[in-house]
Amino acid sequence: MIRSLALICLTAPALATAAHAGATDVIDMHILPGVDRFADAADTLAETDCDPPALRQGFAGVAQAWAGISHLEMGPIQDQGRSRAVLFWPDDRDATARGLRLLKAQGPDALTPQAMAKASVAARGLGALERQIFDADAQPCELTLALADDLAATAGQIRDGWHDDFADQMRHPGQAGKTRFLSGAEVDQALFTALMAGLEHLADQRLGRPLGTFDEPQPLRAELHRSGQSLPMIRAQIAGLRQMAAALGPDPMTDAALARAQDQAAMAGDPALADLDDPSARFRIEAIQTSIRAAITHAQGELGDALGIRAGFNAADGD
Repeated sequence: MIRSLALICLTAPALATAAHAGATDVIDMHILPGVDRFADAADTLAETDCDPPALRQGFAGVAQAWAGISHLEMGPIQDQGRSRAVLFWPDDRDATARGLRLLKAQGPDALTPQAMAKASVAARGLGALERQIFDADAQPCELTLALADDLAATAGQIRDGWHDDFADQMRHPGQAGKTRFLSGAEVDQALFTALMAGLEHLADQRLGRPLGTFDEPQPLRAELHRSGQSLPMIRAQIAGLRQMAAALGPDPMTDAALARAQDQAAMAGDPALADLDDPSARFRIEAIQTSIRAAITHAQGELGDALGIRAGFNAADGD
């Protein structure tokens, strides 16, 4: 995902200090439990036999666990393009289908862990697994299981990267051997940026792409619509963003907007967002989007001011 951030500056001096309590709470209450859930769900899927109903259940768990942390575009999730290897979306040119055809044509040598790690990101992760499990009934099994193993390996790298190093870098910025962040203010900026980028991505991509226009809704552009995970992932990300915002600092108006979005998402209907040509169904999804955009405005004031960060935010479309 390519995101551009504009006009971000810190009003506090950049001094090498320990991360403030809000940042530590985000790490301990949101990030580390979230990456653990994601890795555990991916391991469960990888341990599942080539049985389509069981794989579908495991897939849903991984997709929703990923949505709950997908806004954390930093460190172990961002390094080596791992977020794209977990889920290559949007995929407007259907690169996933082409990548899977290539893997099948290359045969067993392309399915080793080493080869899979070097394959195109479009042929890996949740997007590829969705095609295999839901379109092809997990056949051929060797490919499905190799994709699940590869996803579990990526999830494990994300979990281990946070636990073994990155969380400590954030807790102790600027100290000896901790050079990824030079100050607590930089940690605050990184977390605030991740929160705001996640809110923008949710409004503009996960919700905005399938909404399209009133005359031309685009439900087939919804994320993981084949598996019916589009709406569950929206719900999971709202919950994750709400938890992150609350840990970052006092945010009564932001929290109220996200609570409203959660209630609205709970009342939305089709899990694949396939009913967007129905005006009433469309209204329910637009209402979620409106609440998320209200949360963006409130978070810029409440959390930005509390953290000493003044931000004007822009999120470019993902490629």
